[in-house]
Order: sequence, then structure tokens, then C-alpha cells
Amino acid sequence: MIHELAASTGELINMGWGLKSQTETTALLETRRPINWWAFLIFLILFFVVGALVYLIVWSLTARALVFLAVENGGITQYGDVWLVEQQKRERDRAIEKAQEIKKHGFWRVMWPSVILWIVITALWIWLIWWLTSLA
Repeated sequence: MIHELAASTGELINMGWGLKSQTETTALLETRRPINWWAFLIFLILFFVVGALVYLIVWSLTARALVFLAVENGGITQYGDVWLVEQQKRERDRAIEKAQEIKKHGFWRVMWPSVILWIVITALWIWLIWWLTSLA
């Protein structure tokens, strides 16, 4: 069972979690929660730069995520921000699938929608900056 706890802890450490404390039957890991880009954008638009700075300061002070692993009932039990671990595992699985798809079909066949979207968004940003500077 200790080997399973070490394997689970190692997997979380490889996903970016930091080991805060560990005993033979428990482990406490910590990381930062992801920033909420929609809230940041809303604060940026509604309260200009000051609101976005306040949001970033509050996020940096309160964005700790903790996961507690324990050996219970013949298995490893997770407590805390388990949703974040599950989200990271889903994202990792999607990245692995995307890499396999690219390897099988080629980069351009798989990634052309993302490349086109990136070009469109970049062009929109350039146009928006040009438009805002031409108003002044």
C-alpha cells in the first residue's frame, strides 16, 4: 500500500503539485488554482486596470489548492481539491490524444483550425489596437 501512495504522490508531483508533508500512510500536496480569465477580463473591462490588478493580487493571495492522500480501506483516498486533479488528468489525456493524432495524420491536417483561429485572433487584436490608437 505504501508503494501505491508513493506512486500517486509521484504522479501528482509530475503534474506540478508540490509535496508539503508526507508520512507513511498520508501525503499533503499543494499547488495554485488556475486563474479565472473570464473574471479577470470582466474586472479589466468594468474597473479598467485597477480592477484587474486587485483581482490578480487577491488571486495570488488565495489561490492555494490542497490535496490530501491517505491509505484507507485497502486503497488510496483523495480529499480536498480533487476536481483540479481530475481536470489536470483530463487535459493530460487530451494532450496525449492530440499528440498521437498529429503523429498519425500530420501536423497541418490536425492543427489547421487552431492555426487559422490564432491568425484571426491576432489580426483582430492588431486591428483593435490600431483602431483605439487612431481614436486618440
